[in-house]
Amino acid sequence: MKLSRAVALATFMTVAASPVFAFNLNDAAGAVSAATGGSAATTPQASGLLGTLGSQLNVTPTQAVGGTGALMGLAKNKLSSGDYSSLTKSVPGLDQLSGAGALSGMLGGSGASAATGALGNVKSMGDVNSAFGKLGMDQGMVGQFAPVIIDYLGKQGASGSVLKSLGGIWGVGS
Repeated sequence: MKLSRAVALATFMTVAASPVFAFNLNDAAGAVSAATGGSAATTPQASGLLGTLGSQLNVTPTQAVGGTGALMGLAKNKLSSGDYSSLTKSVPGLDQLSGAGALSGMLGGSGASAATGALGNVKSMGDVNSAFGKLGMDQGMVGQFAPVIIDYLGKQGASGSVLKSLGGIWGVGS
């Protein structure tokens, strides 16, 4: 239960601080990049995906990064290594958003361990739903995130067969 409270507190603090510090989705991508030691997540493609999620679904930067991280973590575990590699090549920086590393970079400290619990080793849609819940979103948001991500990946040149596989993994049409 402590883990859920830490994520909720970190999410609340991010939401509350957002207008004061003008924290935006590009900053979120930059935080991910800094946490992972690279600059890939600040690419226009990765930032564009986060911006698209934020504007279309009205989610916080933490929710955009965390939701994408949960879904991409599942994709990483379910897609063949060739398909996942093809996907991450079509959207530079996408691999930096997979799993716990993405959100822990934004939260730091105790929030990092909470993020690891929320997004660590996502193996099923149940794990994705759990992560979304810990990020303050209900299961219905998974069904809203997945089509937006698939559409965005398609526009970035991801192959149709990989998008179809993602749709099957995430339970949506591609």
